[in-house]
Amino acid sequence: MKLRGLLIAGAAMAALSVSACTDDRNLNAATGALAGAAVGTQLGQGRGRTATTLIGAAAGTAIGANAARGTQNPQGTMCVYRNPTTGESWQAPCRN
Repeated sequence: MKLRGLLIAGAAMAALSVSACTDDRNLNAATGALAGAAVGTQLGQGRGRTATTLIGAAAGTAIGANAARGTQNPQGTMCVYRNPTTGESWQAPCRN
């Protein structure tokens, strides 16, 4: 029984880490919810299983929705752009 729980928890964590391979927050949240619910189901017993499943799903959703591949610009890095026709240059946030 414990081996089964470890295997499911490992699969859930793998699914959660794979969810970070996309920039789609909704897909990441859904994958995180499924992985969290799977882990919560394994941790809960008896009447508490429903609660741990819901808590796991909520935590997985939050983690998955906030997972990013690093293509966003959270530090506010500025890049210099130049118009080749006019030679004019300006600074703006770097593109993703």
